[in-house]
Order: sequence, then C-alpha cells, then structure tokens
Amino acid sequence: MIKTIIFDIGGVLIGYDWTKYLMQEFNNDEALVEKIKANVFGDHKWDEVDRGVLTNDELVHLFTKDAPEIKDEILHFWNTAGDALWQYDFAKNWIADLKAQGYQVLFLSNWSSHLRELAAKQLDFLPMLDGGVFSYEVKLIKPDHAIYQTIIDKYNLNPAECVFLDDSERNVIGARECGLNAVWVENKDHNKAIEGLKALL
Repeated sequence: MIKTIIFDIGGVLIGYDWTKYLMQEFNNDEALVEKIKANVFGDHKWDEVDRGVLTNDELVHLFTKDAPEIKDEILHFWNTAGDALWQYDFAKNWIADLKAQGYQVLFLSNWSSHLRELAAKQLDFLPMLDGGVFSYEVKLIKPDHAIYQTIIDKYNLNPAECVFLDDSERNVIGARECGLNAVWVENKDHNKAIEGLKALL
C-alpha cells in the first residue's frame, strides 16, 4: 500500500529551459550561449552547484576559470538563472489532490541554495508539502544512494510504501535500487507520468 509520494522538483513541478533563456538574454548569439553552457554545465560542474559544498565565489571561479573573457556573461546568467524557471500550472493542483487523498507528499531534489533564493516565487508550493530534502542541505546529490536513505530515515519511511517521481532516468534507477517504487517522467511527459503513478496507487 502506497502512503507517500516523493517529487523531484525540476522537470516535474517546475519547468526550465537554460538554452532558450540564454538565447533570449544574449540576442540569439548561439556561439556565446554554447560557450556559457559548456563552462557552466560541462564536466558535471552543475552537480557542484546542487551539492552545496562550494561557496558562490568558488562556483563562479569554477565556471569562469577557463573562459575569463566571458566572465560578465556567465555572472549575468548566474545572477538571473531563476528567470529561466517556471512553475507548471498543474503543480499545486497535483499536490493538493494527492494530499486530499490522504497521501504524505514530500520532495527530494537536486537544488542549490542560490537557486532556491532566485526562484522563491516558482517554489511557492513548498509550504503545501509535508517536507522534503534539498541536495544542498545534506551535501549529497541524486543518484547517490545516500540521499535516498536520508529522506527515508528523516521521515521514517518504508520504501515499499513510497513512489518517487523524477525526470532523470538515472535518478529513478537509483531510487529503485534503494527499494522505492519510482516513475520516470520521461521527456517531461506528465500525462504519462500521472498514469504511471495511478497504476501504483
């Protein structure tokens, strides 16, 4: 019997499109946008944002050390990244509906303190939830088994009674390896994900 629903946030409750946002901000300069993305996201650098171990200054240095000539552009993105995010219009209703059915609803998300501040408006559904774990708070990121165990321990969950939803297949696999039921929000197809969730409830 399922008792708890655990949501990832980015790609599940909140949408984002880094490329579209950067193209808007930098006059459709594709070469510049690709260079920014390579220096911010390449070599799994964004994982360090979500892990929450490095300071903001250390992260900016990580992004700009190989491309000092576009430091200003990278800083602009870093300081306005929240504008690339939007809350899905169904997010609050989905949460409210599950809670009305009696489920405990939690979140488990790779998320940084920096982006939490920048996207406070998009995250305004957080008080509706029964709790959760942000990666930056525990210095762990999915799909590390330790972060799934963290939320299991924090809320005294029985993994077999939980369903975890994530848009990353590797994070879904990690959850299943820890005994959780899981639904892959593949290609951000929420209708398919909702059907997958209903099949488990």
